[in-house]
Amino acid sequence: MSNIEDVKELSITELFTDGQYVIPIYQRNYAWGPAEVEQLLQDILDSALRLESQKNYYLGSLVVSLRDDESFEIIDGQQRHTTLGILLAVLKTVFEKKMPSIEEINLKFDSRHTSATTLQKLFAGLPRDHEALDEQAMYTAFEVSSRFLHRERKVIEQFSNYLLEKVRIFRVVVPTDTDLNHYFEVMNNRGEQLEKHEVLKARMMARLTTNVEQHAFATIWNACSEMGRYVQLGFPDDSRTKLFGTDWNSKPKNFDEIAQILAVGSVNSSAISLEKILNPATLFGNENDSDDKVEEFRTVINFPNFLLHVLRADKSDIPLDDKQLLKIFESIHIDPRTFAINLLECRMLFDRYIIHRKNEGEWGLMRLVGYAGKKGNVSYDDSFNSVQNPQIVMLLSMFHASFPTMTYKHWLSAALRFLITSTREQGSVNGADYIRWMETVSDRFLYGRFGENDVVDYFDLCLENQVQLPERINIAELNLGTNVQNFIFNRLDYLLWKRLSANEYFTGVQMDYIRSRWRKFSFTSRTSVEHYYPQQPLSGAPKLEKSSAFPTGCDTFGNLCLISPRSNSRLSNLLPEAKKEYIEKSGIVESLKQTFMISYPAWGPGAEASMLAHEQMMIDVLCARSSN
Repeated sequence: MSNIEDVKELSITELFTDGQYVIPIYQRNYAWGPAEVEQLLQDILDSALRLESQKNYYLGSLVVSLRDDESFEIIDGQQRHTTLGILLAVLKTVFEKKMPSIEEINLKFDSRHTSATTLQKLFAGLPRDHEALDEQAMYTAFEVSSRFLHRERKVIEQFSNYLLEKVRIFRVVVPTDTDLNHYFEVMNNRGEQLEKHEVLKARMMARLTTNVEQHAFATIWNACSEMGRYVQLGFPDDSRTKLFGTDWNSKPKNFDEIAQILAVGSVNSSAISLEKILNPATLFGNENDSDDKVEEFRTVINFPNFLLHVLRADKSDIPLDDKQLLKIFESIHIDPRTFAINLLECRMLFDRYIIHRKNEGEWGLMRLVGYAGKKGNVSYDDSFNSVQNPQIVMLLSMFHASFPTMTYKHWLSAALRFLITSTREQGSVNGADYIRWMETVSDRFLYGRFGENDVVDYFDLCLENQVQLPERINIAELNLGTNVQNFIFNRLDYLLWKRLSANEYFTGVQMDYIRSRWRKFSFTSRTSVEHYYPQQPLSGAPKLEKSSAFPTGCDTFGNLCLISPRSNSRLSNLLPEAKKEYIEKSGIVESLKQTFMISYPAWGPGAEASMLAHEQMMIDVLCARSSN
């Protein structure tokens, strides 16, 4: 057996040319979703575009054991390794990147033929066989990567070169006599390092001079860090009414007021250790525990990223990259007292006016109603009236579904800035004004990112009042087939929903059919672009060929919609009639654009007039600007 280095640093090119790798049967299937895939791509892109882009970017370690045939059995790191293989397939087949040294994906699977076959198909550029039991998650990752890189196509060469040569991974070979069961136990029980936001908290508290101030800062920080419950519930029972008013919805005046209210019962020592700062339960006891019946919610963002949005609320042009959290805060030099009150203000607005889910339910928009002196009595009411609340939920969930990666949640900065300005200047948030502003942000995203002029930066689109936008969108952005961006489809579905809610009539379609189904629509994690008339139709049906009417053939915008990967896998090669039957039986409405297409009596070759009419109707709806 040849001598294998225990630890070896590999470039991505070397990873896919140095040896063979095998994923054993005991490992789970490929499980990364769109958020994880986009985050990896974004991390690599960010590093490639920085001034120090000549530096290597390290992905961590790939832990392997050496088999008797000298192949490497992957113990830890298979999700990243597989995603990198899928990414190479995208670069090779979609963007025609030459990789002469990488002839195949050197990743095999024990007893998982479909996984191996799917990965090799992707790298070879073979068409998908929808009748085969392929790995849907791999195809989804391929589609997500393709759309992400198409969005960044101006720097695709820089990205791909950096990926192949500057992105590095450490291959760690465990000793041949390693007890793998014991290894997994150690891996699962290993101590966790401090997270960046915990270090930031300690640094900011160290700049406060008194124990009273530190106590107030820690209480605010800890309450705000619990993103799954309303922030008021993170404060001691006996201080909520004093801090937030009788219904717990008034904002405290300033940091000093909060410190004075919370001072009662605070510790008297003059110094607080780092351990206690990071473990508030040992510092303040269980004072935040109560008998309140607290609902648990899922929010659109995590706490480290929320901290960056709080900085952005003052129009600081910073990236939404929580990997740079400490570096960004070092460059801002904000006073801890000022930041604490800004943090609390933003969290109160976030809880009341930004969508969240109760457990795995639908998106909602609710305000907390507290009852002073009555433990266990809290309730949740709609934040706006019965007309505005559903529309704002639909509008915000449109943005969230379009930009699942936290580094791209620029729309949230725009929303928070509006909410802060409204409450400071008017004392409240007007629902109609909120809708108008977020629809304006949607207009800005469409025309600023997909217009005929140069692309406008997201920060300017969200936080600058005066932005020059082109008069028309670039129609070429609609002729990209499966690379049409999710936001375009989601914006279109929102505008269709809005018009149907207003009882608007559309000509040329079966309105009775559409009216019977549109209310079932809501925004979910849709990441697959479907051809309603299939690219490879079954039963020998004719293809929709390229022509003067359809220069891109089956990829024409009128023939496309955005649905879930699972539905796309089941429907892809079926003819429209079969798709309609399946969709009606399922009772699910994943796309309003798809519902419009289904309403036509015929679709595909022989029904070109209907397809062209539908496409023009959809473009007209998509490009309609909001009334400001």
